[in-house]
Amino acid sequence: MNIRKRPYLIAGVLLFSLALFLRYQTLEFRNGDLLLIRTWYDFLLQNGYKGLANSEFSNYPPAYLYLLYFATLTAKWLDPFIALKLIPTAFDFISVFAVYKIARTKYEDDKPYSFAALFFLLPTVMLNSSSWGQIDSLYGSFLLVCLYLLLKERPFWAMVAFGVGFSFKAQSIFILPFLGIMFLRKRIRWYDFFVVPIVYLILALPAVWIGRDWESILFLYVGQAGQFEELARYVPNLYILLMGAPLHPAFEIGMSIFFIAMLAWAWVNWKAKPPVTQRQLILTALASAALVPFLLPKMLDRYFYPADLFSFVTAIFIPELWFFAFLFQISSGMVYMIFPFGAPPLLALPAALINTVLVVFILRHQLKSLKEP
Repeated sequence: MNIRKRPYLIAGVLLFSLALFLRYQTLEFRNGDLLLIRTWYDFLLQNGYKGLANSEFSNYPPAYLYLLYFATLTAKWLDPFIALKLIPTAFDFISVFAVYKIARTKYEDDKPYSFAALFFLLPTVMLNSSSWGQIDSLYGSFLLVCLYLLLKERPFWAMVAFGVGFSFKAQSIFILPFLGIMFLRKRIRWYDFFVVPIVYLILALPAVWIGRDWESILFLYVGQAGQFEELARYVPNLYILLMGAPLHPAFEIGMSIFFIAMLAWAWVNWKAKPPVTQRQLILTALASAALVPFLLPKMLDRYFYPADLFSFVTAIFIPELWFFAFLFQISSGMVYMIFPFGAPPLLALPAALINTVLVVFILRHQLKSLKEP
């Protein structure tokens, strides 16, 4: 093999190496969220696997807590904070592979290698897992797998992947409108949706066998939804203009706007006549990932993470829309500076303005794609 004739492969190796170096530099960073997860780690370190039966020490689902328990097994030779960051970083590798496979559906040369490596180097992807220590990569990686499987017209396994992502975090539902539209467009069968709760329950079984009650598992995400009483928390959407305002009646008005907008969007997509193309599928996934956290109240700063991922995939398939990914990196990166790094909360305002423009352009391109042959 002549390496000199494979520039994209060389670029991929260099970009991937750079990403590893930068991630290593941030492993020592600490923040309030990581300190909280450390208390969960300490609980499982003290109580062993039997601690998984306790539903009070953490409000995260069992699927993540299993990984947290396995991380405690490295306590004698690995710093706990680094162990906590290695969990989401490991899932970044799943995302990298999914991006490679998605790119491979379009390109037959070495470009997928460079795309996958560039994804690993995205600022918000690196910051989220290797620096901040958040676990959005756990569900985000399976959303990418879900998208890939839908591109390959394998709806059953796509819903299995979505179910795994949902078992890690409820924010997976941000692409549920996209999946609903794919059902209306006959790319997903109605019975495929039953896979999602089945996967969730299967992944919860080990915790139940150890002694955890079903009620705490079945209503876990309901409890998370009522966790805080703010219209917005550093999130780059228009509710940031009402940050600090009373929750009611703005919450009810916002939810009404959300449901009306989603129903109207679904109806327009349902009436589209041409068969679903790859371009339509990817733009619809991105529109869902962007619209839902933009329209919903009570969102957090990291909730545009799926939009960060899908905008990058969109740039792979539709290169002229590269600025979607670029601008999402800017807006999400700005709000990422607020909580973990202590930047002024006012950074969320220009980020919200960027996302407002982005949502308009994404929706325009997605609806336009429905008329393409």
